[in-house]
Amino acid sequence: MFAQYNPSDFVKAREWVRQHGGSLFPTFGAFQWFMRQHRDRLIRSGEVIARRGAGGTVVGPGFGALAVKIMQEESRGENDAA
Repeated sequence: MFAQYNPSDFVKAREWVRQHGGSLFPTFGAFQWFMRQHRDRLIRSGEVIARRGAGGTVVGPGFGALAVKIMQEESRGENDAA
């Protein structure tokens, strides 16, 4: 994806889950599991910036669409296609 984002376009992962997680990510734990399963792809996409410490991981505005795409691919039995 690599859209040109500003720092203010990213939100902390916990906040994203609270606002947009819906039934796909009803808990932060569900989000964390998804991140563990797809970490490399999510980071390569530019929609996730993984950080350590109190700041934590942040996600871009296209994260939700990417997560749905990945889940749809998995449902269809497709491989990890970037």
